Amino acid sequence: MFRIAISRLSDDGWSVTPERRATALSVDEAIASIREHLPAADTSAVRSDTVQRSVNRVNDFRTDVATADGGHYRVVIAPMM
Repeated sequence: MFRIAISRLSDDGWSVTPERRATALSVDEAIASIREHLPAADTSAVRSDTVQRSVNRVNDFRTDVATADGGHYRVVIAPMM
């Protein structure tokens, strides 16, 4: 199982506001949840193989994504232990 956290980043980059937390049974399900919650975001960096390698190496996957309307979000996928 995986934990998913999506947080909104402030314009100055110093403030992080949690927006959504969820769980998923697989990496693919976690990615689908992120794309469902942020449909307008560029999630091209959030690929199954990239996420899995990061989780295996450093125990989580983190990336910042931007939406077309100028919103910035931090996405974290981590295994539940």
